[in-house]
Amino acid sequence: MALALIANNSIDVQVFLDERSAAFAALGHALHTKSPAVVLCTSGTAAAHFHGAIIEADLSCIPLLVCTADRPPELWDVGAPQTINQTDLYGATVRGFYQPGPPEDGDATTWRSLAHDSYRDTIGHRPGPVHLNLSFRDPLVGLPRSLPSAKDAPWAPLPEPGRPSSSEIAVSGLAASQLLAKCLNADGTARRGVILAGRGQSRPEAVIEFADKLGWPILADHRSGCRVPGRSIRHFDSLLRNPNFARSHQPEVIVRLGETLASKAVSQWVGATKAAIVSGVPWGRRINPEAVAPAYLPEINLMTAANQALRSNVIASPEVIAWNDSWTRSDQLANQAIRQILETSHQTSEPEIARSCLHSVPPGGALVVSSSMPVRDLEWYGENRNDLAVYANRGANGIDGVISTAIGIALTGVPTICLIGDVAFLHDSTALIGLRDRQIDLTIAVTDNDGGGIFSFLPQKELLESDQYEQLFGTPHGTDLAELLQAHGLQSFSWDGRGDLIVSGLRVMVAKSNRQTNQELHENLRAAVDQHLDAG
Repeated sequence: MALALIANNSIDVQVFLDERSAAFAALGHALHTKSPAVVLCTSGTAAAHFHGAIIEADLSCIPLLVCTADRPPELWDVGAPQTINQTDLYGATVRGFYQPGPPEDGDATTWRSLAHDSYRDTIGHRPGPVHLNLSFRDPLVGLPRSLPSAKDAPWAPLPEPGRPSSSEIAVSGLAASQLLAKCLNADGTARRGVILAGRGQSRPEAVIEFADKLGWPILADHRSGCRVPGRSIRHFDSLLRNPNFARSHQPEVIVRLGETLASKAVSQWVGATKAAIVSGVPWGRRINPEAVAPAYLPEINLMTAANQALRSNVIASPEVIAWNDSWTRSDQLANQAIRQILETSHQTSEPEIARSCLHSVPPGGALVVSSSMPVRDLEWYGENRNDLAVYANRGANGIDGVISTAIGIALTGVPTICLIGDVAFLHDSTALIGLRDRQIDLTIAVTDNDGGGIFSFLPQKELLESDQYEQLFGTPHGTDLAELLQAHGLQSFSWDGRGDLIVSGLRVMVAKSNRQTNQELHENLRAAVDQHLDAG
């Protein structure tokens, strides 16, 4: 199978020594291109190392063709080496499982159909991973032969990824009328509402148009494509952590599109609201971690259909105009407070690191953000930009495979910055193997605070004795990242988190931070925002 891949000049083959790194690199490539990448491994435990990336591809609806080599059936269950049970190895996390058996000349006419069905399953209405378990007999080398002709093929044409069918358009039109019934008063004026936009919502420009027509604020993460400068609320997490603001800014309607935001303050606000909640269903997934009672609507073309159905001359009442203005004015006050604290801080600041990484990505480039604190610092403190692609493995919220995901994205040719913490960096350190020889534009920015910084913000920090906390949650690793990188033939550069990063070739920037002072900085930022809001 490997020989067949490298014999095809139209396929770019990348070799990774660690199967988990290979799978996450394939995931990153597919995440950016929206087309399935193929990931191949040998039989045995190698296939098990794919599982983390397959789970992420399942939950984040990323197309992926997973090919695991296997021993022939006569060697199953007889103690043959490098043989495990690979049948349905990934269970319900894959969109399809195919096990055609060892290749035989008599089966050659079925191979195109097998490829067609696998591809169809991975790019379907709910994209995701497909597993092909491919048995081979000795000899395991040879020359790939030509496939039988595709002429008079009996299968239907493949669908185009992301292009809705006529029935889906009709459904979205019906959903749009249901949405407008929730959003408008009887006289056609807009009710007081807010839009929450996460990754997976359809057509960011349509979301902006809808919000503009109704006069609503937008609370969006950077992955959504809806963080429009001068339009989206930047510091909604800081605003909703202020009890007075959260209490005085209760909407009548909340429209949630795409996946959840990282902000716990937003989640708590949604869970406590008495507003009518309308939730889109990205790729058929129901998003409702707060256990509220939303009206679910299909998200295919929902905003586009709603804008077409909405009168262009919707009258925004004085109440709704004041509602949107209050959000915007409060966001400006929060931004002033945050900028004052960060600009006068003399320490390496993790929020400033996130802001610098976001600012440094060239237009059309990509930013990959690790889970835990980096994705939160970006969401809470990052400026609005919608001229780049932002990615994070938030399907399962794991920290595994972050560097590999960034490598996969950079292999598409797009300039990429990867913002990652030290624990996640070490967790995926096998991705560093051979990295110096990859011809990609990738800058890795590592925040090194010698442990798990996110736990400083959780109850464990206050409830446990210091030694218990450090052993189980702080988890100091004591690794010299510069020496680790040097072992892989990579040079690292010290960075204080300020100023633009260069995104050309391969660079690794290490910013030393301190968990305790980082926690205090976040507390100071929240206190400063509260002070500005209460005074304003």
